[in-house]
Amino acid sequence: MKRLLLLLALALPLTAYARSSAPVYDARRTTDRIKIDGKLTESAWKKAAPSSEFVDIRGTEWPAPTKSTTVRMVWDDDFLYVGATLVEDNITGSITGRDDIIYHDNDFEVFIDPFGDGKLYYEIENNALGTVMDLLMEKPYSADGQFIMSWDCKGLKLAVSMDGTLNNANDSDRAWYVEMAIPFDALHRGFLDPRQQKVWRMNFSRVEWLKKGGPEENWVWAPTGKVDIHVPAKWGYVRFCDGDFVPEMPADRIVKNWIWERLKPDWTDERYAAHFRKAYDCGISAILFEGYDERIYRLCKEAGLEAHYWLWTMNRADLLKEHPEWGVVNRKGESSFDKPAYVDYYRFLCPSHPEVAEAIAADYLRCANLKYVDGMHLDYVRFPDVVLPVSLWGNYGIDQSSELPEYDYCYCELCRAKFKEQTGRDPLDVKYPNEDQSWINFRLDAITSVVKKVYDTLAADGKFLSAAVFPGPTMAKRMVRQDWGNWPLKAYFPMTYNGFYYEGPEWIGRSVAESVKTVGERAAVYPGLMYPDLKGADFVKALDAAYGNGASGVSFFDGPDDAGLETLKAYLEQHNYAPKR
Repeated sequence: MKRLLLLLALALPLTAYARSSAPVYDARRTTDRIKIDGKLTESAWKKAAPSSEFVDIRGTEWPAPTKSTTVRMVWDDDFLYVGATLVEDNITGSITGRDDIIYHDNDFEVFIDPFGDGKLYYEIENNALGTVMDLLMEKPYSADGQFIMSWDCKGLKLAVSMDGTLNNANDSDRAWYVEMAIPFDALHRGFLDPRQQKVWRMNFSRVEWLKKGGPEENWVWAPTGKVDIHVPAKWGYVRFCDGDFVPEMPADRIVKNWIWERLKPDWTDERYAAHFRKAYDCGISAILFEGYDERIYRLCKEAGLEAHYWLWTMNRADLLKEHPEWGVVNRKGESSFDKPAYVDYYRFLCPSHPEVAEAIAADYLRCANLKYVDGMHLDYVRFPDVVLPVSLWGNYGIDQSSELPEYDYCYCELCRAKFKEQTGRDPLDVKYPNEDQSWINFRLDAITSVVKKVYDTLAADGKFLSAAVFPGPTMAKRMVRQDWGNWPLKAYFPMTYNGFYYEGPEWIGRSVAESVKTVGERAAVYPGLMYPDLKGADFVKALDAAYGNGASGVSFFDGPDDAGLETLKAYLEQHNYAPKR
């Protein structure tokens, strides 16, 4: 897949960014006794510094809140103590039922993610009456998370006091105060004790109804960039400090970056070792090798990198030579065995033959068990391109704005018989094959069945499997009959080679966003970047587009060179991203 695109493409005639702006609060250990009465008068509160002022949830570029809000925090062996000051000229409150929707009143909200992974985090809200709503979130709503209202923060102590009068619009109030003691024992995750985590992700929110009927204001400690507090990756950090001990800040994000690499047998051990050390030092976590050489894999592993075997799947001249009847057939009746599309090495197998999936799965399992192999990587796991990237059309003097029969596969006798058995129709009689969803799905499902066979075979042996795929599930279905959004894999590498589509680096972000939305949290997305196409500032823009749209890391093809690796390293440091090790 990548080789064809690169060869055909060759035939055709740094910006610095600030580190994470998430706020940090150093909560100090206290031995002072704190009475939970809402008054914030104890010496522990006087010693605790106030947080930064709350801002609009969308960010500091939006109008500043008209009323001040700050929090303070301290802790001891049993509790995290939170004290909030909410400046208010008209203190109101009406909701009295536990776990009623508190934010229909003006309220104060605490969000707690002790383990910093956005899973099983806690929410505690209260109004000026001291009415509590608390719940557990399994993950954010944007990731289809569900709230668990039956969860109660057992042992929570909460009190409210006010400088003013409640529900009296005829006078002018000054502020109301919230004081709470949150027991650590209520925040366990199974057998995991939150006290073991010295840095938590937290956020605080104030919902304020400036006028009856809204809209409400959302003022927060750590802005999320949109009117949605449930973005734990944007929350602030709370460090649990004890005397002179101040915990180290964790990375804002752990990313895993990869390189597709062909073997270079002429390289010496010393050259390979230096290359791998450089890649590791600059933020690469794994190499995808096209082929296998035990010596090179060993050197890769010794440098601290993962070594994965990149192996072609459906484009297999070796198997087709032994079994010419396995070749895919185009709408003109031509087989890839003796008339391949585009280039001579395009010798694709038909996925409908059960022997094909068996042979491929056995081959992948054999390779997965070779020494130093950490995982297998599918490539060419598709049909031949029914539509090439637009930048390549000129190489063949073709216009593929409509599907051409010589590039439309598979019309072999077996596929025709199976489709006719399912639908009662011969695909050769389909008038508009590019619009016939049953015929399209038949071929999508055929490829998917091969992937599932390989996946099940390797999973039974405890082996890791990933795949190089076309950019975005929508494009993949149209261009190569590849429905990878419905595959069971845990890692996908959409080849977002923007130059092949006459697109700028921002296009990468749109493609990544679609891919991430498709797989959700069940799999990682590592968009492939064609390094030679990313000149100058475009390299950083491509990283922004990938990471900024939810990629778990990036993968590079045909590079990067040492200068590109140094740029990657600087980018990761500037954004406080840590490579997965």
